[in-house]
Amino acid sequence: MTVSTAPTIDYSTEAYRKAYALINGVVIMGENHADHHFRLLADAIPADREELLALAAMEARHAREFVGCGRNLRVQADIPLARKLFQPLHDSLTSALEQGDLVRPLVIQCLIIECFAIAAYHCYLPVADPYAKGITTWVIDDEHLHLNYGEQWLQRNFSSHREAIAEACRRELPTTLTILQELWSDLEAIGIAPEALVAEFNCLLNDSLGAIGFQPKEVMAISTSAVARALAHL
Repeated sequence: MTVSTAPTIDYSTEAYRKAYALINGVVIMGENHADHHFRLLADAIPADREELLALAAMEARHAREFVGCGRNLRVQADIPLARKLFQPLHDSLTSALEQGDLVRPLVIQCLIIECFAIAAYHCYLPVADPYAKGITTWVIDDEHLHLNYGEQWLQRNFSSHREAIAEACRRELPTTLTILQELWSDLEAIGIAPEALVAEFNCLLNDSLGAIGFQPKEVMAISTSAVARALAHL
């Protein structure tokens, strides 16, 4: 039996609408960036070009659908602030590709961002309005495909890029979690427990790092410590 707390939420209050404007903006910007990132990766990995372009198209569709979620609630997404929050990750990914580095972009987009998105969407489902609930449900399935692509590529190249993968995680995780820091009160305002989101994100990322080839002790050193350091500043 599925239990949802959504009916207890008043989606029309000013507090909800203000918080939702930022959260919706972050989701839209994240999906738009993902579309762009996968297209850049398609150019950088010609052998996987068609698959990566298909993943990019999924992300573009997600962005359009989440624009519709805001429109359904008559909320204007706060895109400028969302763009500012995502800029450091976007800049890191694009600069790495310009330098011929494939590992950091794949860690950023296919591991960190995808795990974060899946965790956030899972935590949003119980409190989503009916229109957004249906969209979010199928988006989660797509995001697992994107995560799986990154896991498989990094697993195939694990022996030669082990330290580069670990370093990319150590470098980018704190940056990623600053987004959560900015959204903490807004997540609470729309019914999401930020602590639960962090816990699910950490679990998903740990599982992905294990699937790639890291041993449990290495996973703990790479991911959990970074999450703990970021949370200490929240």
